Amino acid sequence: MFFVADIHIEGKTCPCCGETKSAADFAVRKTGRPGHLVAHCKACNLQKQKDRKRRDPTIYERVERRSKLKLQYNLSLEEYDAMFEAQGFACAICKTTTPGARTKHFHVDHCHTTGVVRGLLCHKCNRGIGLFDDNPDRVSQALAYLTKGD
Repeated sequence: MFFVADIHIEGKTCPCCGETKSAADFAVRKTGRPGHLVAHCKACNLQKQKDRKRRDPTIYERVERRSKLKLQYNLSLEEYDAMFEAQGFACAICKTTTPGARTKHFHVDHCHTTGVVRGLLCHKCNRGIGLFDDNPDRVSQALAYLTKGD
């Protein structure tokens, strides 16, 4: 038995594959009817996304990127572009002009507690502060460690 958004669910049938699966096999809606399970199971949704990208390789640039920026960061593509221009078309930390790691775009850096967007970072800087858990004390300690021999 599962409880999702106060709804009692023992199993749900995916209309795509026809299999009855547990609620854990379905994503939970963030928009539309928040808290409810999406119609198709995670495996079918993933396959549908792969098929869509195979049929139309430009879909990310045309549609998905704009949706992701708005949904995850409440940021329009125009706001992203303006922020990138204000940063001199470079990473806010290291000033590199290449995003790195098989991506064409810089990462949107944000506070994981408040959701406030701080800037756009290259892959290495984004991973670096992420590995320090966005903790300024840990970053300061790392800086002290790196410079103690100087």
